[in-house]
Amino acid sequence: MAGIAILGLPNVGKTTLFNALTGIGAPTASHPFSTVEPNLGVAKVPDPDLDRAAEIEKSKKIVHTSLELLDLPTMAGSGHSGLSPRFLGRLREEEALVVVLRAFEDEAVPADESGVDPLQQADAEVFGRRSERAAKEASSDAGMKRFAEAIAKAAAVLGEGNPLRTVRWTQEEIGAFRDLAPLTLKPAVWVINAGEDDDTGAAVAAVGDLVPDGDTVVALSARLEEEAAELDPADRAELYEGLGLGEGALTTMVRATYDAIGLISFYTLGPKEAHAWTVRRGASAREAAGKIHSDLERGFIRAEIATLDEVMAAGGWDALKAAGGIRVEGKDYLIDERDVIVVRFSV
Repeated sequence: MAGIAILGLPNVGKTTLFNALTGIGAPTASHPFSTVEPNLGVAKVPDPDLDRAAEIEKSKKIVHTSLELLDLPTMAGSGHSGLSPRFLGRLREEEALVVVLRAFEDEAVPADESGVDPLQQADAEVFGRRSERAAKEASSDAGMKRFAEAIAKAAAVLGEGNPLRTVRWTQEEIGAFRDLAPLTLKPAVWVINAGEDDDTGAAVAAVGDLVPDGDTVVALSARLEEEAAELDPADRAELYEGLGLGEGALTTMVRATYDAIGLISFYTLGPKEAHAWTVRRGASAREAAGKIHSDLERGFIRAEIATLDEVMAAGGWDALKAAGGIRVEGKDYLIDERDVIVVRFSV
């Protein structure tokens, strides 16, 4: 399960977004710093095609993939220092960041207590200190020269106000950063939180210049999505359709986050269970088998593969197999988005 941290300055709506995605209902308030302890929740990834495939296969159980969401206390605002070392430590453990920017107006919410902090300061301090020490070590040990150069380069990038992820780094340089666990090297999705009646395109234009080049941007109304999360699925779908909101915040966020991290979904289908699984893009069939069970990876022989669309169009896996529509692939086959897989193995 991928771990995602939701960040933002006071009153940008990050806990409201957390509630919209998890349905937990964590408390929110119009005054700054209303979140003082982390909120942790799980968001089930919507997948209507998995649900339809389960109907075709008459699966008794459906298992969707999930995202683990961490809503941290607010970052620095006027007169405040920012995340404590304890929360920064939690943040360094997450796979990706969701940074919330405010693009709405509310008389109850102080406008000067919202905005963006891209975590530059935390990384700049760490790399600045390490750069000085690395330079001294390199002066007496030539083997440390490349390491010191990588740290100094990163410190310079951060000093210019740029996240580390905006630069293409070599594997050697990334290795030099590993022990420092840089926050700005993590993939980031930026959520522009607009008002319920606002034009999202205009909202993006209003604050989009705060987003580093190359990062993913999603515009939505967290308040509206929080209200929608309290409805049953049929009423929620009707609301989305009536307001022209497409598939809703969770689906939009999941796709953006999956793209940022480099994740894809594949499936196993059958009468007992229809199950969605997540792997890194570029994972082999053998690696995917290991996601299902370690025995499948260890004793992997071959994989039977078809796309989810092919399975549904044929009326199920057995029908597609009878029609000769199943491919047989070896351990080095690269799993594709929406593949359905049956692993043949021996242990």
